[in-house]
Amino acid sequence: MRGQMGVSIAVITDGSKPISRRDEAYNFIRAYITRTGQSPSINNIMAALGVSKTRAKALVHQLAVANMIERVPGAQRGISIPGLFRELVLEELRREGYVVDKDILAGVPCPQGHLPLIAMLEHIPAVEVGDLHAQPSERRASSGG
Repeated sequence: MRGQMGVSIAVITDGSKPISRRDEAYNFIRAYITRTGQSPSINNIMAALGVSKTRAKALVHQLAVANMIERVPGAQRGISIPGLFRELVLEELRREGYVVDKDILAGVPCPQGHLPLIAMLEHIPAVEVGDLHAQPSERRASSGG
């Protein structure tokens, strides 16, 4: 976004801190890949962010150095985001109501949380060969012990 006299200003999303150009570039690349299924070109990034081609290349380079994206050297549309497909699948599962991955550790309530715990049995009497309906004392008496 440009302010007075053509000076770039940062966009503030949630009132806390401004988004950097690098983050804007990452968000655009992620959205572009998600929407089209292919990598954006440097020209696409340049046009979307309203920056020069040199600046667009520098932003892509910064993202690659930060390991936020991967690049295929020499490819026209060789930008990819590691783990993006997995991330999108997990987002879709969560939207459908599934509890996945580290959600359990993060305190997301399990659907079985309302079930009572099973009582532990303290003692199970030994069953001897013979009349299974007899009380333990009767079984001992009949066996001669």
